[in-house]
Amino acid sequence: SNVGEPLYERKGHQIVLTPAGEGLLQHAEKMESDFNQAIEYVRCLQKINAGTLRLGSTTTIGSYYLPRYVVELQTLHAGVQVFMKTGDTREILQSLTELDLGFIEGPVEEESLPINYQVIPWQDDEIVLVVPEDHELAKEYSQSVPLDVFTRHQVIWREPGSGARDVVEKALLESDIEAPVNIEVNGVSGIKEAVRAGMGIGFASFQALRHESSGLVSRRIKPPDGLIWHLNIIAPRNEIQSRTAKAFLDLCLNRETEN
Repeated sequence: SNVGEPLYERKGHQIVLTPAGEGLLQHAEKMESDFNQAIEYVRCLQKINAGTLRLGSTTTIGSYYLPRYVVELQTLHAGVQVFMKTGDTREILQSLTELDLGFIEGPVEEESLPINYQVIPWQDDEIVLVVPEDHELAKEYSQSVPLDVFTRHQVIWREPGSGARDVVEKALLESDIEAPVNIEVNGVSGIKEAVRAGMGIGFASFQALRHESSGLVSRRIKPPDGLIWHLNIIAPRNEIQSRTAKAFLDLCLNRETEN
């Protein structure tokens, strides 16, 4: 061995690393990680494609926030192709290296992101209760409901990994309120349809309820402040963003863009 001492030993039918082997393995794993990050860095440097924009977004942001910006981008920059992947916040973070920009709900530490990515605070939204307009809660509370309604009524929950669900669960935990999870559905549309069908009360982004006109109403949760959540953009560092990504970011952040 070039190392000077054994890296492994046989124990019966098994091969077991020695302490020296374990130490070398740690260095090898770090080398592999550094190599993969270097490859990703080169990919970002080379990726200057003005004709394609790959977005990753949670379903709420993709349905109720991004469409207007996509239309505006394609109006200003004819020929740009936009591809959108939707999923929960966790899924989008796991797919970042395949995307130009990611749009997620809730906080994320920059240290946990791939090399050369950044978090850009974007917009604030609010999680509101969703009930039929003739529901007893809609009649009892004209503007806001207390958190304990989650223990008094059947709740329709978003799927695990949903940013909206994380906000509600954190608020319940902080208030020492336990609410059972008996029904789970995917997406805002699933919440709306289940509430409309009388399966229980739900919760969703206020933005998703703004133009609702088919029998559902919203109420703020936990007055007086409500349940605020933060929407963030995950982007490559400024110097390695593609021109298309820069143009789309400028629209989202209401900056001036070049035609």
